[in-house]
Amino acid sequence: MDTHSLSSLLTVTRWARLASFAGFVVSGPDARTFLQGQLTNDIESATAEHYQRTGYCSPKGRLLTTMLQWRLDETSWAHLLPAESLERVLKRLKMFVLRSKVSLSPSNEPLCAIGLWGTAAQALSSRPSSELEGRSFAISMTSDADAATAAVPACTLLMDTPCAALGLRGWLIGPSEAIQQIMTSLAAAQELPEAAWLFSEIGSGKAWVWERTQDIFVPQMVNFELIQGVSFTKGCYPGQEVVARSQYLGKLKRRTFRADLSGTEVQRLTIPITELPGQDVWSSAVPAEPCGRVVTAAPVFDAEGRSRAEAALLIELTLSAWDAGGLSIGSLDGPMLEAGHLPYGLADAA
Repeated sequence: MDTHSLSSLLTVTRWARLASFAGFVVSGPDARTFLQGQLTNDIESATAEHYQRTGYCSPKGRLLTTMLQWRLDETSWAHLLPAESLERVLKRLKMFVLRSKVSLSPSNEPLCAIGLWGTAAQALSSRPSSELEGRSFAISMTSDADAATAAVPACTLLMDTPCAALGLRGWLIGPSEAIQQIMTSLAAAQELPEAAWLFSEIGSGKAWVWERTQDIFVPQMVNFELIQGVSFTKGCYPGQEVVARSQYLGKLKRRTFRADLSGTEVQRLTIPITELPGQDVWSSAVPAEPCGRVVTAAPVFDAEGRSRAEAALLIELTLSAWDAGGLSIGSLDGPMLEAGHLPYGLADAA
């Protein structure tokens, strides 16, 4: 992985503290084999230049969490996941280390993250944004990427899908001290709330599994294979047989869709927008019981970085209920949802 200064990659115009996310590192001679047998994606795809999304499933094939995964060196891989799930996930992973030569970083010293929006700078300016998604870059803590102190990079920049409203974006992840140092250097950029980053994720159709939604969704229910979070050729991991059957036997009956709440409907909510994940989704066409759940929700932000009265959501539900429409949150007479659009087709499954 080549080492760069942050300023050579991005001209940062906006940023957000991502307090809802934290990370850990798995390292050791057996780390590659260990991770290959635990997570949904192929460890060989997380190279020095490219990161990936991956998930951790229960034996029943339900997602216990979702993560970003990238390689630090030949025997170390880092992961970013919802901070509220960090201790639980580390405890579960450690149960399966057994005699493997593997170490997991402690939960009391987690990696931290901030989200960056901006425009491509020197090192990226010649590349189209479509080629930047999924790229990982080591970031030195000096302005000179050849300096001796840059030999061991303190942070990693993971480029993600650009946000239509807020621009090119990337996750900057590293130790707390390094992230604090970089935040100090961003004084001229506009700080946005974390909800703006979640809005960018929703616009990309990328779902996160939070504590209130863990152990509910098979990966395909949240379109996880459509954002390259699942490998169907890598071999066994917890829940792999269930995930494979969902892919190859029969037609999927549940998916995640983009939906929106107008300003009028947001006013009818009884809880904050960001606390909607896990809330039931109802359809007037099938009134007997809920047809789905909210996966992720955030306020809508405009190109100036201002929060608007509307809300953007990812909702998981049956295909028949989506087709029938008449969707609401919490109850049949709850706030009414409007159909939105995903940046990928649900028929794009590999």
